[in-house]
Amino acid sequence: WQTSLIAGYSLLVCPKFDPHTFYFSQGESAVLKCNTDIFRAEYKEILWFRRTAEQDYRLLFDTNNLVVPLDLEGKLNTSMLPSSLILSNLSQMDSGEYLCAVMSSFRLCVAGTKALLTFVDSDMYGIGSTFYTVRSAVLSSGLLGMIYYVEAVSILYFFNLYCINWLL
Repeated sequence: WQTSLIAGYSLLVCPKFDPHTFYFSQGESAVLKCNTDIFRAEYKEILWFRRTAEQDYRLLFDTNNLVVPLDLEGKLNTSMLPSSLILSNLSQMDSGEYLCAVMSSFRLCVAGTKALLTFVDSDMYGIGSTFYTVRSAVLSSGLLGMIYYVEAVSILYFFNLYCINWLL
């Protein structure tokens, strides 16, 4: 008779965190900060998790072991870990809930941060569209023309006023 471990599970119970929402567009970067003083002696381990629409919480980083999911390879900058998670070249697939859990020496979750990364299409408001670019240029030119017109009228008014005073 032989036994083997197929899967190991841990229950992680943390204080409730109100999530901070971060909006991003295609290709942008995000810095998610863990709300803790990582240099306190009682903090032994920091864990970063991600939950997406397709997948429940998945470990991204553990101070004892760096685990980078395939879809984040090349996007995850580890230079500021464990206190900050830096994600670059973001895409819609990176949307989700990111959770930092700070563990004590007794494996209790004592602090943490929750962040919602939300994708915003840059063309949603027409900013990237040709129409927006042309409309902005036309409006800017029109505004500049109005400024010149008001200035010319002002100069003409003061010139006429000066001439009338000079003639009198």
